[in-house]
Amino acid sequence: MSPSAKLFLRGLLKNISPSNARPGKNLRETPTLSGTEFDLAATLDQGRSTSHSQRAIQTSIVIPVFNKAEFTWQCLGSLVRELDFSNVEIIIVDNASTDNTEAVLARFADYIRVISNERNAGFVDACNQGAAVAKGKYLVFLNNDTTVLPHWLDYLVETVEENPAVGAVGSMFLYPNGSIQEAGAIVWQNGEAHHYGWGATPDDRRYNFAREVDYCSAASLLIRKEIFERLGGFDRRFAPAYYEDADLCFGVRALGYKVIYQPGSRLVHFEGGTAGADTTKGFKRFQITNRGKFVEKWRAVLEQEQLPQDLKQVVAASDRNRDRPRVVVFDERVPTPDRDAGSLRLLMILKTLAAWSHVIFVPFNRPKSDDYEQALWQQGIETADAVDYRKLLKHDHVKAAIVSRPSMGSAFIHRIRGLNPNVTLVFDMVDTHFVRFQREYEISGQKAALSEAKRYRKIEGRLAQASDLVWCASPEDKQAMERESPNTRIEVVPTIHELHDAGKAFVDRQDLLFIGNFAHRPNEDAVLFFMREVYPLVRKRLPNVCLDIIGDHASDAIKAYESDDVRIAGYVPDVEPYLRNARVFIAPLRFGAGIKGKVGEAMAHGVPVVTTSIGAEGFGLTPGLDVMIGDDPASFAEAIARLYSDEELWERVAHNSRRRIEAHFTPEVIAETINRSIKKL
Repeated sequence: MSPSAKLFLRGLLKNISPSNARPGKNLRETPTLSGTEFDLAATLDQGRSTSHSQRAIQTSIVIPVFNKAEFTWQCLGSLVRELDFSNVEIIIVDNASTDNTEAVLARFADYIRVISNERNAGFVDACNQGAAVAKGKYLVFLNNDTTVLPHWLDYLVETVEENPAVGAVGSMFLYPNGSIQEAGAIVWQNGEAHHYGWGATPDDRRYNFAREVDYCSAASLLIRKEIFERLGGFDRRFAPAYYEDADLCFGVRALGYKVIYQPGSRLVHFEGGTAGADTTKGFKRFQITNRGKFVEKWRAVLEQEQLPQDLKQVVAASDRNRDRPRVVVFDERVPTPDRDAGSLRLLMILKTLAAWSHVIFVPFNRPKSDDYEQALWQQGIETADAVDYRKLLKHDHVKAAIVSRPSMGSAFIHRIRGLNPNVTLVFDMVDTHFVRFQREYEISGQKAALSEAKRYRKIEGRLAQASDLVWCASPEDKQAMERESPNTRIEVVPTIHELHDAGKAFVDRQDLLFIGNFAHRPNEDAVLFFMREVYPLVRKRLPNVCLDIIGDHASDAIKAYESDDVRIAGYVPDVEPYLRNARVFIAPLRFGAGIKGKVGEAMAHGVPVVTTSIGAEGFGLTPGLDVMIGDDPASFAEAIARLYSDEELWERVAHNSRRRIEAHFTPEVIAETINRSIKKL
């Protein structure tokens, strides 16, 4: 699975939502050492850490501490509950604490390394000390007056792993009452710092999408170690503390890297818990002193790149890509890429556009849970409500509006034209509906399908003529639409597939596999056709072969076939294990349009496919070379039997089909079509 797919899927499986990523009821403004915050003994017994010398460290967490043992107690407890210590180390730099800190650290001795200073060296020097002995390729600086929330570290690491241009990543900070303390930080032209989102609710979508920012507070900040070392660590002119994090992030950017705010990474920060809040005394006074040093060091950058201090400009200042062109994408619902191929295609399109534009996704309907929407936010894709479409389209930087499916086209295309005639209008058909319904009528003879075919022919033709550009999912769909709208520019944007390794060998695989969402009628028809007319023939040739059927919304008619030989799994969040173990993928589609995502996904995993001529549309496949075709029960069953039994044939089809995906259907290849088609208009 690719890094981007892992990041997206992990977001879904973790089920992190703003409501359950808030501080727990047991968090207090001032924690105690009573043990009531968590069961320390039970937490430590969950798994002892491997010795430091035996571990391959990926991430080093550096925590400077000075007194406030109660905060350190709670912080370390949250880390022990959260972290996988097989590749993470925690380095505590004790700045000559005089309270119970030593006793607290002793309780966590199996999980931490401790550097003990004879004097309070301050935040800057303590962090540099910890970084100097760190073994990880990523450094995470963390305050001890914090409590990390579920998967806090995962999102930091995955964000930097996903994109080599990212040099540093910061978290969303929450107050103990659940409100936002910081959702990325701003530096105004005069050097004044501003915590974006202060006091707001973490439910607010404005603070929930990843974006490039001026800086993120070093109370929770990941940076690549090689970059930290190139910069010479935290600049000592900002010792003992304050403005060192803003300075570090400006340095990251000066080296050509990005600083990203990642809202999936969340923690509670007891602000002022260690340094206090009075800027006239103690370490806090350096907040004022160091601002002048920061302005002196970065004066040219501040004057050229930063906005003048003006709270009316706070939204613009919160995003360093504020001048990027905007692309607004309308669809019926939030994409569910683990459930249907159309959603996976849309996700890939959104990610492709986000590489060069500010993408705002506008769903007409939302599910009760926002898990899927959060997965978009973590990829840097903003979301908005459909009722706000007027405001979105009147923004100065809007370049294009993409309207997906005929239902959304009918609702929005004429409105978009009226609001902003300068916007490039793209009608993304997903598939050609009138072709699909016409084919269904030819199979079923149902007059309702014929009526729908006639209705959609008119709708899709009209919408195409009203658009600047039409995206079709297959060359066959493009040909059909060229007849309906001959003067419209039409491009093919098929399903998009990230290439996977070839997986297991022929001899290590077994059984047949079908994947498809049964809310889509072609899938329902395909499985029922296969079970009634094809599978009995297959069993005669291959009496021991079994079939796995995966997909949402299976009907009672499909469920009736469940047996020891036919395993109906329903919805499965991660189908990769099935694709790695199946010997043959079947797609017995008798009608449909566009390009079939299930077929492309199987080929991308190195699983050879038996399908129909309709199922193979759009891929440019050659029977016997990179696919097996059967358009009637006997030929379909024969194709399965041959492919299942002939290792040489199996290896040829598996290898060539995977190469076909690599050459024509990966994100890198399709991105050229997507970006070129919009940018040149």
